[in-house]
Amino acid sequence: MRQQLLLIVLLISSLTFSQNFKLTQPNILKLKKQNSTEVESEIIYHYLTNNYKTTSKKYDIKYYEWDKSKICAYSQKFKNGIQYAVSKCKESGGIMINLEIPKIKRVELMKWIENIYEVDKAEEEQYIWKENNSKFEPKEQIPGCYYKIIEKEKKTQIELYCGC
Repeated sequence: MRQQLLLIVLLISSLTFSQNFKLTQPNILKLKKQNSTEVESEIIYHYLTNNYKTTSKKYDIKYYEWDKSKICAYSQKFKNGIQYAVSKCKESGGIMINLEIPKIKRVELMKWIENIYEVDKAEEEQYIWKENNSKFEPKEQIPGCYYKIIEKEKKTQIELYCGC
């Protein structure tokens, strides 16, 4: 009986341990200011550098074919096992961001995505949650940003595509 009780306690504690990570909620005003004043600005990267220490330099760096002096894609790691990758190498292809974070509660992640979206939101845009709250995108099929949540065993992946 004691062994079963101990096993249950260990199982519960391991499950709660994986939910300890909390995403810092974005400072929307600060991000809006950064986004409006910096050329080649990317909101999620600003959010990460404002709230988490980097644990790596940029890697997997790629340059535009037409301008080898400008970076168009890279990856970088941050504290707490956060991994960020961005790609905007195609001339008319928009931007693709892949963010991997420790597993958190879906409700917290949805709120975080909504706040990140608020930073660069156009007045007339109307976004909604679709497909069991795994996609946050325009109500109508229009050019814009599309967020997708992919749950993995120990991590959560957020894919973001902005473009036409």
